[in-house]
Amino acid sequence: MGNHGSNLDDILAEDMHHWYNKFMRESPSGLITLFELKAILGLQGMSEDANSYVDQVFFTFDMDGLFFCSSFGR
Repeated sequence: MGNHGSNLDDILAEDMHHWYNKFMRESPSGLITLFELKAILGLQGMSEDANSYVDQVFFTFDMDGLFFCSSFGR
């Protein structure tokens, strides 16, 4: 309260909200491939370590191993 500046949590929440809205606009079915995710979020040209991290996060949510990630609540 009384803090007029943005803290990290506010910035991250804003980014997540933006990314979620973009995801739902670009993939209304709620399904997305790793390639589509990287394209939507502008994640091309990353370092090998960064690319491996994004892959790991994606495959964590690819519950059935079909190379699709689905939005929560679908």
